[in-house]
Amino acid sequence: MSSINLCYIVLKFGGYWSEVQGETRMKYIGGSQKTIKLQRDEISLVLLKQRVEALCHWIRGQPFDLHYHVIGTSPKNYMLVASDSDLVDMLSSSYDRNRFEITVAMKHYEVDMSQNIQTELNNQSNEMYQYCSNIGDYNDIIVDDVCDDLFVPQIDEANSLFVGSQFDDSQSFKQAVRSAAILKNYAIKIKASDKSRVIVTCAYRGCPWRIRASLCHDGHSFEVRKIESSHLCPGVNRAGNKQATTSWVAHEIMDIVKRNPDITPKDISNNLEATYGLSLPYMKIWRSRELARDVMFGSVDDNYMWVPTLRSELLNRNVGSHITYMCDSRSNAFKRFFVSFKVCIEGFINGCRHLIGVDACHLKSKYLGVLLSAHCLDGNNGLYTIAYAVAESESKKSWEWFMKNLLESLACDIENLAFISDMEKGLSEAIKLIFPNAEHRVCMRHLWKNIKKYFRCEDGNKLQNLVWTAANSYNLHDLQKKMEEIFKISPQVHSYLSSLSCKWSKATFSLHIKNHYNTNNMSESFNAWVEDARSKPVVDLIDMIRVKVMEQRSQRKIISASWRSQLVPHVEEYIRDITTRKVHYIIRQSTSSRAEIEGIHERHEVDIEMKFCSCGFWQISGLPCIHSAAFIGTTQHILWHTYVDDHYYLNRYKMTYDGAISTLPGKEMWAAVSDNVDHIPCKAELPIANQEQLQYDDLLLFAPNNTFAYIICKDEISIAIANQ
Repeated sequence: MSSINLCYIVLKFGGYWSEVQGETRMKYIGGSQKTIKLQRDEISLVLLKQRVEALCHWIRGQPFDLHYHVIGTSPKNYMLVASDSDLVDMLSSSYDRNRFEITVAMKHYEVDMSQNIQTELNNQSNEMYQYCSNIGDYNDIIVDDVCDDLFVPQIDEANSLFVGSQFDDSQSFKQAVRSAAILKNYAIKIKASDKSRVIVTCAYRGCPWRIRASLCHDGHSFEVRKIESSHLCPGVNRAGNKQATTSWVAHEIMDIVKRNPDITPKDISNNLEATYGLSLPYMKIWRSRELARDVMFGSVDDNYMWVPTLRSELLNRNVGSHITYMCDSRSNAFKRFFVSFKVCIEGFINGCRHLIGVDACHLKSKYLGVLLSAHCLDGNNGLYTIAYAVAESESKKSWEWFMKNLLESLACDIENLAFISDMEKGLSEAIKLIFPNAEHRVCMRHLWKNIKKYFRCEDGNKLQNLVWTAANSYNLHDLQKKMEEIFKISPQVHSYLSSLSCKWSKATFSLHIKNHYNTNNMSESFNAWVEDARSKPVVDLIDMIRVKVMEQRSQRKIISASWRSQLVPHVEEYIRDITTRKVHYIIRQSTSSRAEIEGIHERHEVDIEMKFCSCGFWQISGLPCIHSAAFIGTTQHILWHTYVDDHYYLNRYKMTYDGAISTLPGKEMWAAVSDNVDHIPCKAELPIANQEQLQYDDLLLFAPNNTFAYIICKDEISIAIANQ
């Protein structure tokens, strides 16, 4: 639907018309409401009645009337919708609004109140509400997918205000009264509130409405003892309704925040608008979301106090692991936390190929920060987490700190080690400093993005094909040929690729790593894997990732116990693939282990004893290439595992997942840490860099210094003071 021509119709149903005492006007009482969305040019009386009957099944076949609220009238004035021309009048009354209110009432309910049948009408209205409740007609469901079961307002509470109704405590009673006031569009004030009673009146001078609840005999419940009269006030402007406090909004959105802690304030605002007609300031909704998070998950600021205790618990339960954190020496504000479990390090050293992918992703909690991580691939090409850390930002200092702790975690000198990463700020320098002998590969996807960003070429598609072909070349001869072609098209790109200190082409990779990947997909997979944890405070974040890694290790250990082959399933499938391809090769054998393999466009020499092929793939990956597989297939009694690097053996895979990460009880059962210099509780710090702008949801943070930051959103400006 076109958003410009779209309008929202608030259908009020299940209520009845009542005369206002002392006045000639009528007021719609009780019932519930739903919002439907329609195109302005589609609205007709027939269509509206069809929608009404779809929502209120009990009135099908019964006569009913529709009335629309005349915009701008206070007290509210309603006009009968008897024809399409009445709908045209409703729509033309205000072109700058896209929200209209229409009431639904059965004709035999339109009774003069002077006949004193108020009780009967109330009973009939309650029966209709029961029908509505039975079919799940709550205000959280907006027809035509405006809202898909996201928002659950407390309609039951709002409709439970009658003499004799009980509430768990005074706060629940106040919440119910406030919800009813917002739903029915009037203002209230609490006249009296103590341990034994709560009295609420209408805030409009002269309105006689009043409700009183008193303490029950159980000492905590409250019961409505008295309700006086009906509202005679004109109502309030929903957009400025002061009853919609931060605490009230937090209570209303509790369920949705529990299911989706990362829901944006914009989504919450849309649901409040559709359900209550409220248009609240962005910052009020943001604060309400944070309050709801604090109530359900604990205060973010208090979470930092658990940092020393978490470290102590993890070390005591995972002996030999390297777990440390860092705080600011002056303010004691939290800075970084590093985790590397001993079983993960041992599994990496004993069972994995030594190519480590490192990456950083932004966190989404109150104080932001980044998550640094190091991973590799196990023998079956599964993601394997080596270490992870939380830091205040991505910088040369934070990467150096991470690499130093990773080196300390390894606790040994690995002769052949390689890293692969995106082109993060300061990472390359940190790797050279801490691991001077390690090979450093750059992710080809990010390298190509840089080339597209900084270089222009008339034939961009051809250049892209040449660069990627060069990157995926397994021997220096093919690489050199492609580089010559790149030079002819773009000397600047050729010069740029030649000047890179990190390796980007497979032809230049170490033959000892046995991993031919030149993209950092494993790090991207990790970032997506921990997506739900990235919005949590630091202690919960670290613990959630620990649980994920713990469960992953256990599951893979159980699954691998049923494998019977000497090779992991991934390699078995690979061998099955290359040996069943319909490719014709001519094999010219020289010795029992050496031969020439000639195809349509190429010829390579193969030595199966040395595990060598001139194409280069076998030496770099540790897996037989298609040329060597053709020669191996001519031998008798083929034992494929003898031609595969031992990193792909099942016993090496089982060594990878030998040992387990210890379980951990809830925070309330963690042992108290002795109050010494190494275990001083941390406090939160707003990680804002000098003169930086950070985009988060719809917030824009501008920080002139490390003490405060302007938070700008729409037309609002707030100041966030750093906790120092």
